[in-house]
Amino acid sequence: MTIAIQLDSRNKKYTSSIASCENCAYRSRCVINKISIEEVANLSGALIERSTLRKGQYLYRRGDLFSGVYSLRFGAIKNELVFHDGVPQVTHFSIPGDLLGLDGMGSGRHQLDAVCLNAVEVCSIPIPDLGMMTKDYPEFMGNVGSLLGTLLNASYAHNYDLTNLNPLQRLADFLSNYSNRLSTVGLNRDDFILPMPRPDLANYLGMAVETLSRSLTHLEQVGAIKVNTRQIKFISRKPVFELLNSETMREKHESMKSKTHSYRPFNEKRKP
Repeated sequence: MTIAIQLDSRNKKYTSSIASCENCAYRSRCVINKISIEEVANLSGALIERSTLRKGQYLYRRGDLFSGVYSLRFGAIKNELVFHDGVPQVTHFSIPGDLLGLDGMGSGRHQLDAVCLNAVEVCSIPIPDLGMMTKDYPEFMGNVGSLLGTLLNASYAHNYDLTNLNPLQRLADFLSNYSNRLSTVGLNRDDFILPMPRPDLANYLGMAVETLSRSLTHLEQVGAIKVNTRQIKFISRKPVFELLNSETMREKHESMKSKTHSYRPFNEKRKP
């Protein structure tokens, strides 16, 4: 039986097709990368659909019914919460390999907006019933649970940054962590394009756009990075580590240099 998943109930300009996971070039980045071939075949044949969306489109919006999760094949998506006064708060930036839609699992409705920052492609995986899916696809649902815990812990770390680091440290920490995330999916960690505009990044880091610009300039002046609009090129990570004064950050940097994509447990990056 094929179960349909509803994409972007208020913005339906997208294209979709049935996904074939067995021969997918992006499978190593996906949530299904560590489950059995048999379970992959069953999921791919019965459930998974691939869709393409354009910049500015919504994958889902706050209040939409939860119907499943989305594996991001390529592109970038931001999650944000828009308050009643219309002021948005950016909560997360997703990169290829990330799983989206987990914010809807608890209440049955999505709590955040998911907005495409550029052209994206996602694979939608319906979860019509958590109990049924856990019984029929235990490895897949185990990965979903692991990713949910990782996302929560990353949120806790970000809250720590907002309350304990100054703006320059927040930016340095973000660029280091973001580049390391890129490396886990085989992308260049030392030379990359930030998909988000500066107002979004400043919002996420809890600072004014002017402060963000000054912080980027400072990191250039100390020889850490070179900035060309949204392009970030790391020159040396030593100034970043010195700025954060964190031995564990150095260890994290070294450990992630050559690793391929995996769903590792969250590693605390702060001193006790």
